[in-house]
Amino acid sequence: MSQKEKPRGFNYIYFGIYFFLLVLMSASSIFGKDPLTESRFFFFLYAIGQAALETSLLVFIGYLLQHFGQRPLFFAFIGFSFFCLILHILDFLLDRILDLSVWGAIQSFVLDETFSNFLYLLDASGVPIWGWGLIFGTLVTLPYLGILLYRASATFTQNHRLRLRFEYFPICFVCLPTALLLWDFLGSRAIHPNTYTAFLQSLPWKTTFLQPKTVVLNIVKPIQTPLAEELIRDTVALETAKLKKKPNIYLFVIESFRSDFITEKNSPHLFAFQQEAAPIELTLSNANASHQSWFSIFHSQFSHHWNLLQQRNWSMGSPPLHLLKNLGYQIHLYTSAQLNYYGMEKLLFGTDRFLLDSVQQFHHKAPTSAADTDAQAITKLKLDIAQNPDLQEGQVFLIFWDSTHFDYSWPKNWTPPFTPFASELAYFKTFYSANKIHQIKNRYRNAVHYIDHLFGEFLQNLPNRDEAIIVVTGDHGEEFFEHGHLFHGSHLVQEQTQVPILMQFGKDKPHVEKTMVSQIDIFPTILDFLTKQTHPFLEGQSIFRKASWPYCLISRFNAGRTPYEFCLHNGTYKLIGRFANHGNIFASPSIQITALKTKTDELVPHDQRDLPQWIEKEFGKGIAHLFHSDSSSDSSSPAMGPKPTLR
Repeated sequence: MSQKEKPRGFNYIYFGIYFFLLVLMSASSIFGKDPLTESRFFFFLYAIGQAALETSLLVFIGYLLQHFGQRPLFFAFIGFSFFCLILHILDFLLDRILDLSVWGAIQSFVLDETFSNFLYLLDASGVPIWGWGLIFGTLVTLPYLGILLYRASATFTQNHRLRLRFEYFPICFVCLPTALLLWDFLGSRAIHPNTYTAFLQSLPWKTTFLQPKTVVLNIVKPIQTPLAEELIRDTVALETAKLKKKPNIYLFVIESFRSDFITEKNSPHLFAFQQEAAPIELTLSNANASHQSWFSIFHSQFSHHWNLLQQRNWSMGSPPLHLLKNLGYQIHLYTSAQLNYYGMEKLLFGTDRFLLDSVQQFHHKAPTSAADTDAQAITKLKLDIAQNPDLQEGQVFLIFWDSTHFDYSWPKNWTPPFTPFASELAYFKTFYSANKIHQIKNRYRNAVHYIDHLFGEFLQNLPNRDEAIIVVTGDHGEEFFEHGHLFHGSHLVQEQTQVPILMQFGKDKPHVEKTMVSQIDIFPTILDFLTKQTHPFLEGQSIFRKASWPYCLISRFNAGRTPYEFCLHNGTYKLIGRFANHGNIFASPSIQITALKTKTDELVPHDQRDLPQWIEKEFGKGIAHLFHSDSSSDSSSPAMGPKPTLR
């Protein structure tokens, strides 16, 4: 046997670590998600197969370069392989937080963003800019770290060799894909589409050879879009209502605020306020991201329209605020949140914020926390009202609070009641124990408790409280690994989408007709209470009137682009779908139904053969409304096209 034909050793420690980490991260992701069915074992074995195939491919390339190539080229490849491992680690972390791949994140947050929006995103992460500079600088040096790790481990493996023959590789590259294909063939028939969608992101390669059949809804007419700005401006100008009284309106928009955290222990003032507020069974956000939810609140439109209006260069701001201005109201902003996030200030308040009569901004940067600026905002509001009697009637006060945004803050001189709580850096761990998750929740509870304390201060000695309209809502919820993810923006589960919508109308407690309310209903309700009129160009509906469209549409975060994933909620069940054309939902030929769940995110147990009929029964009218301007249309509307079908 010649020298070139002799078995060669390889660095089994370095490549063993690579394989082990891929499997460990996939396993953690798979077993940390909802046990929708018994298919975890399928995806776990699939992840092992993909990890083995990827590692074998790297070993093979390294073998060839070591055998035939130059030494510098070989070590450049080792640096590249280590960088690939780091990308897998980042991919795992992004899956945990946003249910995104690293490539999807780069596309969404870097390539598709303006530089100013990119800086806003970095700032919103809670990590200072210098910290991000350190992170990016470290990434550049990682290939050199990989080379050092390889050389250190090679010292041991050269003395304790595990030999390879070249003929092992063709066998490996035939057997592993064949085994995966066979495993895929056996499993794809039994795996439910809900499960496939939930676990696909946990695989190293984010794909499989085969896919289960899913329900597809063909679209004849495109999804309807909002009216043109000129038409809405002209319609708003025709408002003729005259008010005998103009009670003050206070709207609190609280960041990342889950409705189930309003309890007597967590938030006693908000809990008491809730008992006196309009009784509503289910309250939902219209998105699991701030900018989309802000849009739905202030425009009373479906959140997937936000980017379309920006592309149209919308300049008039919020139509409901225009209506209130026509009724004689003045509008004042007190914000701790950065409302220029994704350029939302113009979309909400018009060019140069012309809808606002006064602006009080309290932006926080280290060492000042969000809790500090939240306190400054409410202190300034109370002082202004106390010192200026003209502000005690006919005013709209918009208050944005940020303490409940991660890293969940409270002032340094304030004693947090819930202990033990996690440190600020706890969110960046790779693996979380049940105890660590409990500590993160406690940190969030402390932030909620502090917000509640500020709200109690606001209510104390509030002038004309018996007449004031007070509304409290969250922009979206927050998840703590109840379904395998952290924070928000990742998927449309109840923890990320159920927010408080608490509404008090002075001493009155009007009869509420709607049992399910979302953010687009807030301003139509306020306007109906004041004028006893409805405004058809607003998509939301007053809670004082019987719902003509008893559904809620919730869209998923898609950075600066139009959301293509959505949830249609009917109060009992949730249909989660994706437009086939991710880049332009308004030209999408079909919708893929990716999940059907109960309102508590349990799998809907239906035979796939019955799914099209069941979807048409539960959601047909809701879908017809989205694709047809006549809300009374049934599921056989021409806009719907053929009935839902399996593909």
